[in-house]
Formats: sequence, C-alpha cells, structure tokens
Amino acid sequence: MFYRIGNLVVRSPFSIRRPRRGEDCLVLKTSNSFPPAHPSTKAALTVLHRLQIQREARTLDIGCGSGILGLSAALNNNATVLGCDVSLASIRASMQNAVFNQMEDRLHLFCGSASAVSESFHLILANLPAAVHMEMFDHYRRLTLLNEGLLVVSGFYDVQAANIEKELVQKGFIVLERVEINACAAALTSEYSCTWAGLGLKMVTGDK
Repeated sequence: MFYRIGNLVVRSPFSIRRPRRGEDCLVLKTSNSFPPAHPSTKAALTVLHRLQIQREARTLDIGCGSGILGLSAALNNNATVLGCDVSLASIRASMQNAVFNQMEDRLHLFCGSASAVSESFHLILANLPAAVHMEMFDHYRRLTLLNEGLLVVSGFYDVQAANIEKELVQKGFIVLERVEINACAAALTSEYSCTWAGLGLKMVTGDK
C-alpha cells in the first residue's frame, strides 16, 4: 500500500516506496481493521486536505478503524484526537498504528459509540456506512461546535450522498467540500455505484 493525498503519504511497513522530502507520512499496519486504502478513506482524507482546520483542533474520530483519519488530523493539524469504535479489534489496531507512528500521546481511544461522548469538538471524522450515518445525525449536531465546528463524513456511495447531505443540512450544517473517488470495478446496474463520496461540512445553526 502506498498513496498520496496532498502532502500526506500513506504507506504500509512493507512498501519499498518512500515519501519525498518535506512530505508527511503515516505508516499503517492494517490487520483486523478497516482498510486504510479504501476509496471512502481516500475521500475523507481528500476532504480533510481541502478544509481549513485550525491548529490543535479538538477532534473526534467516530468508528476509528485503523486510526488513519484521527492520526492524519493529529499529524497535519497538531490535533488531540478522541477515537471510538464498537469493535475492540479496531481500537487495538488504532492504538498499534498510533504507537508505530509515535503519536500515542495524541490519540485517546475507547471501545464504544459516540453516544458516550458529551463534549463538543472542532472537528468530527466519521467514515461509516450510509445506514449508520442515518442514525448519527443528532449526535453530529450535538457534538459539533456551533459556528466553528467541522464535520467530515464518508463511507457511502455517490448515489447515497444527496440524501445524507439533505439530512445534515436540515440539522444545521452547510456543505463546504464534496469529493468522489472511483473504485476499480465498474457499476453493475444504474442503481449500484462503485463511486464513493465524502463531504466536508460546517455547523452554522443549532436550532434544528
């Protein structure tokens, strides 16, 4: 595994390719967690690269998987990240990757859901299936700082993006960035897509 998103290089420990001088690099071991080279992960990282995120942003990574999104925020924005996942294997993978990249002091993890979190955040990251996002909209509104908090969502196909965007706008968000990443395989039918989407949003009202 080796790919670039902006100035960030993501690679496995076994890749013979190396970052260029001046590039940031995350080296990830991916066993027992969501694959960090998945198109939905690349969509989220691309949105992160495009957004204007403040330094030391307080960050929540919901469904952290391998930890790649939270670690990217910690690396690029000097952020302190709280990560959660209902899978203990994912929590272990995230911690292993944090230790491997010498960022274990920046990534704090617990096994559970966002319903256990009460504070507000400058940045929320959520690479989750569309059906899970549909259950999370109230949590996104509750946990995102009003007028300054940013939300990055991915993990769904382009044909599902409009509905997710509509629901988030109704919850008080505005869309700042839209990204689509094509998978290798072609769509089998008009109802099915292999194009994955990511959205970057800002919370602008808390009255919905």
